Amino acid sequence: MTSDSSNTDKYQLNNGYSIQLAIDLNSLITLKLIDNHETVSSVSFTDHQCSLLTHKLCDTSSDLYELLIDLLSTAESSTNSKICVMNDDRLNVSFPIHFGGRNKTKLWSFTIAFLKPASFNDNNTEEITLDPLDWTETRLLGHQIMDDMIDYLRDLRLQPTWRPVPLTVQQSLSQQDLPWKSQSAREVYDEVRSLILPYPLGNIHPRFWGWVIGTGSPIGILAELITGTMNNQSWGGNQASIYLERQVLTWLKSIMGFPTDETCSGALVSGTSVATIVALAVARKKFHGRKMKIYCSTDAHNCTLRAVDILGIGKENIIIVPTNKQRQIDLQMLEKAIDLNFGGVIVGSAGTVGTGAIDDLNGLADLCARHPNDLWFHIDGAIGAVACCSALLRPLFIGLERADSIAFDLHKWLFVPYECGCILIRDGDLHRAALGQSASYLSLMDGGVTPSTGAMFFSDYGLELARSMKSLKVWMTFKTYGLETFSRIIEQNIDQAKYFVSLVQQHSDELELLSTGPLNIVCFRYIVPHLNNVDAETTMNKFNKQLLVAIQERGIAVVSTFVIDNNVFALRMCITNHRTKRSDLDLFLEQLLAVAHELLTTPEFSNTA
Repeated sequence: MTSDSSNTDKYQLNNGYSIQLAIDLNSLITLKLIDNHETVSSVSFTDHQCSLLTHKLCDTSSDLYELLIDLLSTAESSTNSKICVMNDDRLNVSFPIHFGGRNKTKLWSFTIAFLKPASFNDNNTEEITLDPLDWTETRLLGHQIMDDMIDYLRDLRLQPTWRPVPLTVQQSLSQQDLPWKSQSAREVYDEVRSLILPYPLGNIHPRFWGWVIGTGSPIGILAELITGTMNNQSWGGNQASIYLERQVLTWLKSIMGFPTDETCSGALVSGTSVATIVALAVARKKFHGRKMKIYCSTDAHNCTLRAVDILGIGKENIIIVPTNKQRQIDLQMLEKAIDLNFGGVIVGSAGTVGTGAIDDLNGLADLCARHPNDLWFHIDGAIGAVACCSALLRPLFIGLERADSIAFDLHKWLFVPYECGCILIRDGDLHRAALGQSASYLSLMDGGVTPSTGAMFFSDYGLELARSMKSLKVWMTFKTYGLETFSRIIEQNIDQAKYFVSLVQQHSDELELLSTGPLNIVCFRYIVPHLNNVDAETTMNKFNKQLLVAIQERGIAVVSTFVIDNNVFALRMCITNHRTKRSDLDLFLEQLLAVAHELLTTPEFSNTA
């Protein structure tokens, strides 16, 4: 090849077609499909695209060029090699691969789709679509993205747990002009790789223990691809996603000990926050316009407060009940606080957000059972309810099966991709009565997509009419891994939390265990030495805040904050991570102590040491 030219070759194909191949100085191979001496379509490939197109047989465009030249040159003399134009103007390439001393043969094949010119209707107005004219480029980009994402997961341990987003990247992401004109999907993906992928929250990393946040799973990635491709509007009707959701809900009812028939209802929602709003809306329907009081502990999640505010129940009607020494809601204090002149919702926690404490759910159920017309028993199960799938842990949650409603997440300890939560309501009829809707354009018919019998409409059981298909990723995750596997991982995470408690106790001269519950949460802090002044607690809090930020910003690990008894700042570790190993905890402790020792030498704290 000379410096001022490119290689160009032309070969005859079937049905009067011929093909012209060219490769230029930039290693870009171009194929032109010719009919009656006129080019009817063409396509070009880079090195990476050639590799994906040929299933990694050809690493470069030069390799593909040489392969096609060889095949086209020997096509007439070979009965096994074949390059032909299909009816839809795709080029099919097939040829044998010999191996095993040439005693074994495998037929290798791939298809090249050409870019066709745009067509026009009778009025000479171009009809456009978001589908590509050439699916080859989309296919190649899709394969590249899939490969990149698998590599991304594989190499997680080589990356920092978290890194700050540089100011330049912040500006690049938040100060872009409105994109009126299109750009290639590959250019857009290049921006994703450089500006977005390197700066996640970090929750899929093995040393992310900041909050009770799930890590997802490889099968969840594929499920999301299928879900996005189908793009179902899963409000109801006669479609597969509805029957899939009914099946998933039956499984979840079984895990929670709820009736698995249609008397008990439920729906997949975005998470426990929305599920709590649904539960309180149904409870309000039960009380027929009576004023309501909501009773929860000081350690309850703030989603209850938000739901009360959104529903207009009024924050003044939230009764905060103290906790006992186990950080459970105090039953005696609760019973004294109840005013039966109001409809009451008792909120029990199947794992509190701060320490993972589990309320006496059976005691709460007994209390509500004594006043069935005046009290509603709701359980916030976001932190730990799904641990019921473990036979070993199920006794911790006795009484959960007696609740009127349970809100919990599947995107935490069941590792379904975000976002996916669930609401279960014991009284299905009351559930639909509270949230059911009707409109002429949603009328049910005698058959068709919206049949009046047989199908189900989940939009009558939640806040959304437009709903994504969350059921497929749950179904695929459950069937691929099995509940037994999830049980083992949940138990493993709890054992890892206990192991970290033992590490803290082994370093009791430097670390203080502040709180831990029966689940996966550990609260601790570093002990600043020689603090005898009246500001000791303030100094200790300040030191641990700086320690936490340093650990995060150096990418060592992510732990979060929790304030105990209104004045003690704690580092809070929540292990909800199937990628965590004990070696991660050992490494974290080692580097935590190293950073703490470094901070003690700074002017701000050196006078305390």
